Amino acid sequence: MIIANTEHGIALRWRDEQGKREEKLVGFSDFSPYFFVKEDCPVVVDNVSSIQLYESWGDRGSTFPLELNYEFGDWVNLDGDKLAKVTWYPSLPKYTKKVKSYFHNRAYPTYEADVRHHYRYSVDMIESIPEYKLRKWYWDMEWMQGGEHDGAITCIVIYDNYDDEYYTLSWKPDSNETEKTVLERFILMINEKDPDMLISWFGWKFDLPKLLERMDILDVPARELSPIKEVDGIRWSTKQRCNILNPNIVNNYSPIAQPIKGRICVPLDLAFERQWNDAQRGTLPSLSLDYVSENVLGEKKLVSEKFPDKNEFFRRGWLEDSDTYLEYAKKDVELLVKIDEQNHTTEAILSLQRLLIAPFDACFYASNMGGIYFMRNASWKAPTGMKGDRVDYDGAMVYDPLSEATNGLHLGVAAFDFAGLYPSMMIARNISWETKSDTPTEFGVNITTPKDFSEIENYDMRYYKTDELGLLPKAVLELKELRNEYKAKMKESESKSEYVKWNNNQLAVKRLMASFYGIIAFQGFGWADVDLAASITASAREAIRTAAFKVREL
Repeated sequence: MIIANTEHGIALRWRDEQGKREEKLVGFSDFSPYFFVKEDCPVVVDNVSSIQLYESWGDRGSTFPLELNYEFGDWVNLDGDKLAKVTWYPSLPKYTKKVKSYFHNRAYPTYEADVRHHYRYSVDMIESIPEYKLRKWYWDMEWMQGGEHDGAITCIVIYDNYDDEYYTLSWKPDSNETEKTVLERFILMINEKDPDMLISWFGWKFDLPKLLERMDILDVPARELSPIKEVDGIRWSTKQRCNILNPNIVNNYSPIAQPIKGRICVPLDLAFERQWNDAQRGTLPSLSLDYVSENVLGEKKLVSEKFPDKNEFFRRGWLEDSDTYLEYAKKDVELLVKIDEQNHTTEAILSLQRLLIAPFDACFYASNMGGIYFMRNASWKAPTGMKGDRVDYDGAMVYDPLSEATNGLHLGVAAFDFAGLYPSMMIARNISWETKSDTPTEFGVNITTPKDFSEIENYDMRYYKTDELGLLPKAVLELKELRNEYKAKMKESESKSEYVKWNNNQLAVKRLMASFYGIIAFQGFGWADVDLAASITASAREAIRTAAFKVREL
């Protein structure tokens, strides 16, 4: 399901069971942005009804009143303080930061003012994400590097999973086609086929900025890439043509940006890297398509016999070895398809999206995943994330493989592993935001536990309540049970596709659980808590030390 912020609201696009397109636009008047402040905040008590904002347009600008509204309900913060919901008119998400700053400049805390509008809509309004076959476009393109046509896009290759066909759009100086006609054909094709997903390798770093740049130069309407005619950084000019009005945006898309509104943009390189790391297969020395395809698929990119030097190939291949040039471009797309299909990379992210019930772009970073999950499940509102001084604490316990104690040949070596060490420690000590205790309990954690096997000398204790299971360990236990259910269904699978589905689901649960420590440790984030983070790592060090001492006794 596509859930995207747009200029006019939130765009929702999906397909029914027959593959028919369904779509909906939720305007800001239908679902307004909001955040929370304390009910006893002087701004609320005095019922301040408007604030003055200044908005600039180029060299000009104006001041206008922004109306504030307060709604009272059962909302509370972690300390139990009652909260009021703040909304504003005009109810546009772009004013969220300005309204937030109005409160922060007066030292009044806010809650959930850092939640993106389409994330909030997902949490409040969407109960499930339908499962259907998305129309995927794997694409790549080439452009000239030097010579008379320097910078010109020479070809675009697409694989459409609905058609199971490769499409090559290209031109030559001596043909009837031009670069502009190729780009126009690409626009016509994307509107005709209406793909849900655009998949590329480093596409948002190289290919998409180049595509938009050339469309701008050749007066090809780049907004037509989007089914709702919105592309970040692209606007209609007064001359009714598409212009790049913000080059900084266009040239610096985030790796997880969703710039083409109404289509899911997939950085397959980043998605594959996340998947590789989650599987604990080590760190990839390179994310180049050539390296990954060789080491994962056993295949390499095509090499021209006439121009084995790649630099020469990109400078001259289009004009002097065009057949190989086009095969090279097609081969790159074939490698994308094989990497994705062999590793089920995009399907794994879609499984995580369905688990979270969240926009696709929320599935890459721990802060987004964990934040959305706990927004759905917590009985209180988290404070707005704020930048501040970082507090250091001890992390994992890691042996130096070259130290005198570990280097060399050893006899009687014992190996042990913990299943989900950090989540297990959350459960064992009932570590959670609301379970922190000012008085000693049996769930005490010495956060000065050494990172080696030296004696414990200092005590800096953190305690956690024992009377009720905290939100964090409760979430871990529930997700562990869900993961076991998916694993059981994997074993019962009667087909490969069914097996892959349940495997993706259990891996999605694993990744979500792994995100929990990340949101706690990510200082400056609303859910971050140094005490919890330090307690988790210290408990893990203690567990490793205890296990090692037990082994030594044997």
